[in-house]
Amino acid sequence: MRLTRIYTDQALQTSQHLKLHPMASAHLIKVLRLREGAEVMLFNGDGCDYRATIVLPRSEACELSIGEAHPARNESPCRITLLQGLCRGEKMDWVLEKATELGVHRIIPVHCERSEVHLDSERAEKRRSHWSRVVLSACEQSGRATVPELEGLSELSTRLTQPIDAQLKLALHPNPKSPAALPAQATRVAIAIGPEGGFSERDLAQLNLSGFTTVAMGARVLRTETAGPAAIAVLQSRFGDFFAR
Repeated sequence: MRLTRIYTDQALQTSQHLKLHPMASAHLIKVLRLREGAEVMLFNGDGCDYRATIVLPRSEACELSIGEAHPARNESPCRITLLQGLCRGEKMDWVLEKATELGVHRIIPVHCERSEVHLDSERAEKRRSHWSRVVLSACEQSGRATVPELEGLSELSTRLTQPIDAQLKLALHPNPKSPAALPAQATRVAIAIGPEGGFSERDLAQLNLSGFTTVAMGARVLRTETAGPAAIAVLQSRFGDFFAR
């Protein structure tokens, strides 16, 4: 039976006794109603799962005994960076959740010229905290023991002045200026997705100056919440670890 996976930002070590933070403790004891002797799987983003046993089932500070560490070994050989144009609440949550499940390595939310959502610094920080919880929940569900890097919201033009670690940089657009041929291999890829209204000409010019090539994916126009996950799936099939069993 698959064990419940719980994220903690605490250091984890075999044979250690650990008191979980209140939120995780309440989830295990009040929501899942686990009791003494129940086993769970802990992870903190170091790439390993830690089998643990509840020894003191308290909802405010559940105590566990940590057993063996198991390297997850399910990270893609292709490190994909998603540059995602800011979109409305549930759509953004959907993109972050599915991108995490699909194995993305880094997520960079950016405000584009046609973004319909405008956040001041305080609201942007609150959204980042919420997005972080979405990403961690997706890691718990999908079995990832390495948490994707999630950057804070920035302006597209500002973020493009900083390095993006990628051999191949692609910007999804329904009408690319010229067909782009993908290489046979790539281990670091960045894919840029526009907001609900797509990239503006100014956005595309900035992306082009930063080394991004515009590409189309199929004959249909995809919504922003569809485009990112679909593009990541294609990249994982081409360069990563997607295969049929």
